[in-house]
Amino acid sequence: MEETIRIGAIDKSDWTTTLQGFQPDAIAQLLAVYGADGLVVGTICESVEGKYYINGQPETDYASLQAAAGALVKRR
Repeated sequence: MEETIRIGAIDKSDWTTTLQGFQPDAIAQLLAVYGADGLVVGTICESVEGKYYINGQPETDYASLQAAAGALVKRR
């Protein structure tokens, strides 16, 4: 069964409280991922180089937003 998720942008003024391990100028956008229940599952940040990272962890990057969101949902 597939889970429906919603992805929304996090306001840039809130990035410093959300980002871990990244400099704000290295990030193109920061997104919150919401599960079907409406609760935040985690975050995805897109670097200026076009790589995606989940929950502010720079150790693992994903080539697409879809891949990062899928990995994030599987972790729950």
